[in-house]
Amino acid sequence: MAILSYVESRHLNFLFSLLTAYLWGTSFVYAQSDKFELNPLTNFCSRWWSQSVVKNDVLYIDSGVQKYNGTDISAPIFGINNYLLTIPLNTTWDWKKDIVINAEPKNETNPATGTLPPSLIRGHIFHGPLENPDIYVYGGTTYMGNQTFEGYNSPDSAIYSLWSYTPDTLQYPWRQYDIVQPWMANHGAATEAIDQGLGFYLNGQIDWGTSAKTSNNIKSEDLYRPLDGMLVIDFGNYTSNNISTASIRSNAPRVGGSMEYFAPVGGMGILVALGGQIQPGQTQPYSNISQGELLDFSSVDIFDIDSYLQNLVSNGTWYQQNTTGEIPPARIDFCTVSISSADKSSHHIYLYGGRDPTKKLHYDDVYVLTLPSFTWTPIFTSGSSPRWGHNCHIAGMRQMITVGGNITNTGKCDWERKGVAVLEMSTVTWGSVFQTNLTTFEVPQRVLSATGGTASGAATMKEPTTGWTDQRLKTVFDTPRKWTSNPETSSPPEPGSTDTKKNVGTIAGGVVGGVLAFALILSALLAWRLKRAQARGPHELASDEMRPEIDGDKRKYELQGLNGNDPVELPGFEPPELHTPQQLFEADRDTATRAAELPGTNTVAGGVHGVPIVRTPGDDLPTPPLYTAGLSSGGNSATSDAEADAASPGETQKPVKDYTWI
Repeated sequence: MAILSYVESRHLNFLFSLLTAYLWGTSFVYAQSDKFELNPLTNFCSRWWSQSVVKNDVLYIDSGVQKYNGTDISAPIFGINNYLLTIPLNTTWDWKKDIVINAEPKNETNPATGTLPPSLIRGHIFHGPLENPDIYVYGGTTYMGNQTFEGYNSPDSAIYSLWSYTPDTLQYPWRQYDIVQPWMANHGAATEAIDQGLGFYLNGQIDWGTSAKTSNNIKSEDLYRPLDGMLVIDFGNYTSNNISTASIRSNAPRVGGSMEYFAPVGGMGILVALGGQIQPGQTQPYSNISQGELLDFSSVDIFDIDSYLQNLVSNGTWYQQNTTGEIPPARIDFCTVSISSADKSSHHIYLYGGRDPTKKLHYDDVYVLTLPSFTWTPIFTSGSSPRWGHNCHIAGMRQMITVGGNITNTGKCDWERKGVAVLEMSTVTWGSVFQTNLTTFEVPQRVLSATGGTASGAATMKEPTTGWTDQRLKTVFDTPRKWTSNPETSSPPEPGSTDTKKNVGTIAGGVVGGVLAFALILSALLAWRLKRAQARGPHELASDEMRPEIDGDKRKYELQGLNGNDPVELPGFEPPELHTPQQLFEADRDTATRAAELPGTNTVAGGVHGVPIVRTPGDDLPTPPLYTAGLSSGGNSATSDAEADAASPGETQKPVKDYTWI
């Protein structure tokens, strides 16, 4: 006998889904093959050129070149990291004591295409729109330094340069998209306008590991071919456009640089590109990483996003602006983060580490570029552990988390034994502790001379100290932001507060401490539900159970409809189709059929209270009302397949301009 109402059954099914999602998300590290036994966590020595991002209080770390130790082989092993690592950021931790790192192997192929999710280097992970839980992996190249490594996969087609990953799902989490670009770039500069659902990828390169085609033509890790243009990716419809960058500094594509987005500046925000390596006057088909020129930081390139959005067939407008102050030495493979004062009167780019491959120099320092004065300030120059090929992100209001980095010049393993470190950006203090209880960012004391204001803002320096290099740029900075909707909802998230929607895994992780505890709670809740349902005089449903119907490889569960007797199909555990977004629909709480308890003093007409009435066969009894399982006067919360299909993004892509060579 089925004794639970429809809504209660849905609640239990949802809890069961949470448990399964928790099991999926907290994967143990399994080998990708019977022979592959290296663990990216326990065999960690160092890792660099990975992709990483912070979203919904989780730090995601994807792929990267890894130096493994702790094996039977005395020499270290170099190979690709074939796992997606996650670190929760909703609790305080110390990487020396109690940090939690989960590892999910990427060893299952996409059931729709038969391809493995990418395990590449020098790509980028985009945060994606706020209302979407997915993260997006773009670009990258195969690590060709150790092709005998057990986890090595030879370069594949570059058609699918964009992949998405959905956390805490019962279905296959990876999906791939053809954004109609001739090449899959790597080693470029990337940032995004999260509030506008746009990603930007500036220049970059193709090389030995880009695709099967390039692997036959380029036979050295030091050689590459620069790519012109800036890719603009629309995460709303998974399309892209490659716009010209002929007007940027030196009129040459760059690799190994960085780019940051400032939402409050200009009509629709600006991009600031800095650093990188160029190959002016190149005559050979391929460039060498040890040659060429490094762009110094005496000038930066600024892109006005509004100039492009006003005319999508245009290339937008780039500006150059000279900088002053104590300018850091030229370098590549550094990392940057950007943050604004509390009142948005000044904006700051933190630059950390990097290398100069032409001079074989490596750096362990932190500089800050302050806008709109465009002044450089050194805030940490005493480091003795240089690193390059690392990433950094803002989390916890005012902390910069660094991820990985190459320190192989020391011949030792990374002293940051978990591959992360933390810089408190206001006090400029390095440490191993990530804190969740810090207050809003305050401008460091050493940087106040570049703002003319206070720690909370109130900047008085509104222009570059040497004047505008291009007077048109002054107009951009003076233009108020054109919010497309309420600024409170359309503006990008403040550092440390990107949780506009908590995903299922975050909720489950906050409620339980492990799988066993979750199972016990689920069992106790089930028993309580059963006991409560029995005490409330449950209805008997028309069917004893919900029977799965198997049609080929598709499994569905049929449940009586809420309106009429049309069945409603709940999706089974089947893989999603390509380009199909996942949706979660919650039943209206008012659709439950509830029992009503009558008072004990009710007495039938003609009867005497306390004296039972005995009826014999033949007595005229009132006809009982017919009860149909699933029928309710409440609204229908089910969604048809047609409605779901209507919400799917279009799969056709507009042709765009190709990359051009120099």
